[in-house]
Amino acid sequence: MAKSSLHRRIALGFALTTAFTLVAFAAATYVALRIEESDDQRGVQESEEHGLAAEASERMLLAMLAVAPAALLVAVGGGLWLSRRALAPIDSLVAAAQSITASGLSQRLVLPTRKDELHLLTKELNGLFARLETGFGALSRYAADASHELRTPLAVAGAELEVALRQPRTAAEWRHTAEKSLAEIRRLARLVESLLSLARAEGPLDRQVQFDVRAQVDEVLAARAQSASDRGLSLSRAAEGGEAPAGVTGDPDALASAVRNLIDNAVAYTPSGGSVRVGVDAGSTEVSIWVEDTGPGIAASERDRIMLPLERGAAAVGHPEGQGLGLAITSRIVDRHHGTIAIEDRALGGARFVIRLPRT
Repeated sequence: MAKSSLHRRIALGFALTTAFTLVAFAAATYVALRIEESDDQRGVQESEEHGLAAEASERMLLAMLAVAPAALLVAVGGGLWLSRRALAPIDSLVAAAQSITASGLSQRLVLPTRKDELHLLTKELNGLFARLETGFGALSRYAADASHELRTPLAVAGAELEVALRQPRTAAEWRHTAEKSLAEIRRLARLVESLLSLARAEGPLDRQVQFDVRAQVDEVLAARAQSASDRGLSLSRAAEGGEAPAGVTGDPDALASAVRNLIDNAVAYTPSGGSVRVGVDAGSTEVSIWVEDTGPGIAASERDRIMLPLERGAAAVGHPEGQGLGLAITSRIVDRHHGTIAIEDRALGGARFVIRLPRT
């Protein structure tokens, strides 16, 4: 229906343009003849030329009236023919795009040889299909990984209760079973909460305010000081040469959550006796928030992978309390603030995470 409408609009455009041209030409010719007739009347009284000029003017108008309908028909027919010819490649492109389904996103449209607007449109559509293929693949892997992670605590809790019900148990044995099942249920609750946080990290920001990120960093440091101390770690904010405003625009709570995730990771993977430092650098165009630790560091081959949901690096071995979602949540929050996050090596060993945000 849209295609037919576009054809009709093109044909109508041709017809209106032709009609306007004919009317304008006829009017101009008529005015010119009248002016010539007026000039002739100045020197000749009731001359024969006056009659001839009037007769020529009338014949010209009659000729215009006779030609106009034929010209309009030609314009409409030509418009329809040209519209079909011009839109034929688009029709083929639409048919090819309609044949690509969710299960066949690896297919691509054939690029036209001519570098025109249709070539650009086809190229952009192929880019869209590539992004959709990546997104669907990530969603499929994420669903499979999430199902596996959710199934594990449920299976453990179910097995504990099933074994306990096979024969009579003492109160102490039932207490042990309940405690173990409760631990798995709490682990499941933490995982579900992390998955919800990951889902909330998508889409546009709920809040858009301007604030100084140092306030959020200091707040998170104060909240995490005790947990770091309990693990025998030193948690501090790096001294700065100046206290220039580190203003950014976005959601203060979301950015505080991103910084909290980085600090929690650093505290979790740094051995007792180590240290975790957090700093804020305000540049002319961007604000950097960095968290560095004296832990085992992160191999270069793992740095992209661990930013994906439910992915964990080699250092996560022996840390069953993690779910592999903290860095993914942080990455999405930073992306929503039009920033970037990078993983670097600390000069004296360990890992260094750097969040860079546009300064406002």
